[in-house]
Amino acid sequence: MSDDVLSRIAAWCSADPRLTFLEEGPAVEVAGEPPLQLELEVGEEEVLLSHRLEVPGVGEEAAAEARALVNKRGSLMRGTAEIEGGLLAASLEYPIYLDGLNRQNFLLGTQELAGAADALTALGGGMAGDIAARPAEVEPEATPEVVPEVATAAAAAPVADTMEMAAPEQPAAFTPTHEVPPGGMSAWTRPDPSLQAMARLDARVQLRVDETRGAWARVTGSNGWTGWVDARRLAPLGGDTTTPSAAVEATGPTPAVAAQAPAVTAPMAAAWQATCQVPAGGLPAWTAPDPSQAPAAQLAERVQLRVEETRGAWARVSGENGWTGWVDGRRLAALGGGGTAAGGGAATLMLGGLKVRLLPLLGGIALIVATFVNWLQMGSSNGFQVGLPFLWGGWEHGGDNPDLGIFTLIIGIGAVLLAVLPRTSAIALRILGIVALVIGVVFIVQVILWAGDMGGSAGDAFTDGISAAPYVAVVGGILMLLARQD
Repeated sequence: MSDDVLSRIAAWCSADPRLTFLEEGPAVEVAGEPPLQLELEVGEEEVLLSHRLEVPGVGEEAAAEARALVNKRGSLMRGTAEIEGGLLAASLEYPIYLDGLNRQNFLLGTQELAGAADALTALGGGMAGDIAARPAEVEPEATPEVVPEVATAAAAAPVADTMEMAAPEQPAAFTPTHEVPPGGMSAWTRPDPSLQAMARLDARVQLRVDETRGAWARVTGSNGWTGWVDARRLAPLGGDTTTPSAAVEATGPTPAVAAQAPAVTAPMAAAWQATCQVPAGGLPAWTAPDPSQAPAAQLAERVQLRVEETRGAWARVSGENGWTGWVDGRRLAALGGGGTAAGGGAATLMLGGLKVRLLPLLGGIALIVATFVNWLQMGSSNGFQVGLPFLWGGWEHGGDNPDLGIFTLIIGIGAVLLAVLPRTSAIALRILGIVALVIGVVFIVQVILWAGDMGGSAGDAFTDGISAAPYVAVVGGILMLLARQD
């Protein structure tokens, strides 16, 4: 069970450039400055993401803010924050229950923990250390104050003295492969996120990747400077598609510092194409088509999805990033906010954020139209000129009140209202549909019997007696019977 869970997490990390799965621990490294390592613990009921850190220079007021930060209302994250020896010692945890473990929940958990850790670090002026792997004390002179892009060898020498190994002799022709991304990035003396960054590289400084270890890359500048950076943030030069990992294969074996995630791909088709989108107001999603379970995620409105499978009113959908889950297919909206969306057998139309159900809407309109159309070809005999008792007593009682049109009009208006309500009962629609169907069919039968009493035939009734209205009423009733609950 634990191996299966870790394998899934490794696959998710492999598909996300911000995350690196570390088998040793196990742990997940989140890209940033510095990269953040989250410990992983798989239990019988949950996967626990955790991180511990110490923040210097934090007073009691900031400590109170930190406690509120790690125990936010509405978040699954929990934690503690206490002042110990002049440092703020914080412990963060984020549980993900196994019955709700999916890619989206896992990514939300990692990003929420990483965001909280960054916010805690900011309380102390941007410096923090990992409790589990704090660096040894560094003498003040060991941290250079030299910007790596200084062009002279004399300026680069103090930096090189602090390297784990001396910078190799610069070849005659320096050929950069990557550059620093917008906003700049930090550099370290060795691939250890618990250390303080030794320098800050300016945006667009050109570098050459010489070696990678997991998510780290050892880079060299044109002046011979060398250091370690987050390889995932490097920008290739001139559209070069060579990645740091490809550079490792060309220069030699990868040192076993951080194990890379296994090459597992998400079960997505090669060409993903959306078929629908999340309606206005968002949409809850489940890990399985079981309404007794709590929703595993809340999808934001207008997120595009593809329907992979339907089971009754449920639809299994996938996102462009490989996420998959089960939703109420009847609520899915067509792409662009208009038209119909297939899912669960319910046809809907989005009009200005209002979801309208097509079948009951058309059925109700049909009944309203039928009320004011002649039910007999002879004379003026719309629904208000036909007595309801005609359905069981013939013309001798047909003139008695109430009028047939009162009922068809009420049924039509009721169906239209049910078509635009936020939620609609299928039972109510079916009752209205049955009544409309009965009215139309029984009227036709009564006209046929009446034609027989007058010496005519059933054919005469259809050709010379019955007008369009009862047929329209029958069609309206059938449309309401076909509508589903939503």
